Amino acid sequence: MNEGAGRASGIEAERDELRAEVERLRRRLAEVEGAAAPLTEPKRMEQDPWTQQAVLRAFLDNTPALMLVKDLGGRFVLVNEEYAKFTGRSSAELLGRLGTSVLSAADAPMMDAADRRAVTEGRLHFVATLTLADGSRKTFVTVKFPIRDEQGEVFGVGTVAVDMSREQEAEEARAALQEKIIVAQEATIRELTTPLLPIADHVVAMPLVGTIDERRAQQILDALLDGITRHQATVAILDVTGIRVVDTHVAHALVHAAQAAKLLGASVVLTGMSPAIAQTLVELGADLQGIVTLGTLQSGIAWAIRGRR
Repeated sequence: MNEGAGRASGIEAERDELRAEVERLRRRLAEVEGAAAPLTEPKRMEQDPWTQQAVLRAFLDNTPALMLVKDLGGRFVLVNEEYAKFTGRSSAELLGRLGTSVLSAADAPMMDAADRRAVTEGRLHFVATLTLADGSRKTFVTVKFPIRDEQGEVFGVGTVAVDMSREQEAEEARAALQEKIIVAQEATIRELTTPLLPIADHVVAMPLVGTIDERRAQQILDALLDGITRHQATVAILDVTGIRVVDTHVAHALVHAAQAAKLLGASVVLTGMSPAIAQTLVELGADLQGIVTLGTLQSGIAWAIRGRR
């Protein structure tokens, strides 16, 4: 009885060992199958250094920005195709060369100083205008930054520069157009505020409206003299009906206009003279000698036409 129990116990132990061995083999098979399974694309890119370099190179050579890395001695250790085109050389020609050797005499010291500042101060952001290989000039928004190793020590300087010339040219074109618009508007305003009207042969009239300051007084004088010359006028009528306030500027403007018109052989007729304006001119001591004064523009036109007849 004891001998049978012993044999049964031995058989059970062998079965347990066999089960354990089967389980071990099963786990091993699972590990082998897992290792043999194909890597997903992100996993392959993460684990394959060559793939990582290919991705990096593709980004470098297909970006429209200038990208480069220089060591602390100022020599190129990496450049992209856009920078190679900027210098007019190939990437192979640039690697190992001093960065200052491919820049103009004016640009080299500036960029070299920026590299040194990036090493000591960290990331720099600035705008630089550089000379291309063909001699033309372009403006770049530039970022320079230190590159560090695993211990945090700086071993190089990276540069990314984006060409902003087109944007700058567009902005300059917009500014030039805006300037032309302003000039045209000012000319239109001058014509509206100092209109010169040909009334009859050799007779012109200028109705004055609003406030006259020093700038507008000069515009009035310029327009009057130009009109007298263009129309060969012998009589120029200045109508002050629409002038709100008569002060020193207005008085001097009227006197100067009359004197200048006389020098061109034209007589000046001042119309629209109200009692208030007349009194103000007298108080200001305005010398209106030689100027014909009439109450209305119509009477001034009639006087000028009678004089022509």
